[in-house]
Amino acid sequence: MCRSLLASWALPLAMPLAACGGGAMTSIGPGVGGRDAALLLPLSGSLSAVGQNMGRAASLVTQGLDPSGAPAVFDTADTPVGAAEAARRALAGGARMLMGPLRGDQTPAVLAVAGNVPVVTFSNDDRLSEQGAFVMGITPAQSVSTMFSYARAQGITRIALVARDTPLGVASAASAMGIARGGGITLTATLLRDPEQPGLVAAIQGASGGVLPQAVFLPDGGATLTAFGRQLHGSGMQVLGSVQWGVSDSATDPNLVGAWFAAAPPNLFQPFADQFQAAFGEAPGVIAALGYDAALISVGMGNAGELNRKGLLRRAGFTGVLGNFRFAEDGRCQRDLTVLGIAQGGIEALGEVTGT
Repeated sequence: MCRSLLASWALPLAMPLAACGGGAMTSIGPGVGGRDAALLLPLSGSLSAVGQNMGRAASLVTQGLDPSGAPAVFDTADTPVGAAEAARRALAGGARMLMGPLRGDQTPAVLAVAGNVPVVTFSNDDRLSEQGAFVMGITPAQSVSTMFSYARAQGITRIALVARDTPLGVASAASAMGIARGGGITLTATLLRDPEQPGLVAAIQGASGGVLPQAVFLPDGGATLTAFGRQLHGSGMQVLGSVQWGVSDSATDPNLVGAWFAAAPPNLFQPFADQFQAAFGEAPGVIAALGYDAALISVGMGNAGELNRKGLLRRAGFTGVLGNFRFAEDGRCQRDLTVLGIAQGGIEALGEVTGT
């Protein structure tokens, strides 16, 4: 049983990056730190609380290091212009790798000024790899691949997808179509709809040729998950979910008992969450953990003299608190995730799926 995941995952990746409590981070400001790698984080503006927590998480890696060995941190603020300026300052300081920005709409601006310096974006938009970025965020495709692989191993091959009509829903549907084709899965239906619209089970059956599929994949978290889960309760379909699910919400929802969902491996994430909680008095969440992993790999590559594209493409990949991951030549990230199950009274680990 994953004893305190409920608190640790209180800030799900699906959020619109709402504020975290805990006060401002004062130990890291614009341009403080070493010169080899740079973290581009939103330390001011609407996402400042998120950026501060990413910086706090990174500081757990770099505490005790000589400042010259720690990544520098630069404020991207709220705009692509701010992100580009942060990248320019980092490059002027000698940065040989840019870790960030957080937002997908800021990443092209950073790429435009980066030249040959690798850019590792925290966005979960795989399409940014086509522009030259390495995509470190947990993408919809990673959750879909994990759950479809696990479901198939359990004999489930007919799956429908239901999501809100949002960028996450559209991206999840596109990923599901491609992954199903090559993974022995029949995607019986793809429904993008209002979670409060009634008649969900009938809509799935109608779109699936009159026969309910064995399972339904729900990529959304939060209130959307609650609404969809309520309508699916008692349908007989296995409910599958993504990293977007917040454990604190899903584990206490009686309509989701028996559901399976993708998540970071608890044995890697939990020690980090405990350390963050002890240091800062709050749970870190998945996005903060990206800051930890970015600092971890940049310090490691710097120590090995591999702070470059070749280092990012190392065959062995990396182990972070969000799981084992490796970058492909095209900039996409392959990530090993765990499948968790919701049982009466808590969460249980069901198995790990190796990223492809």
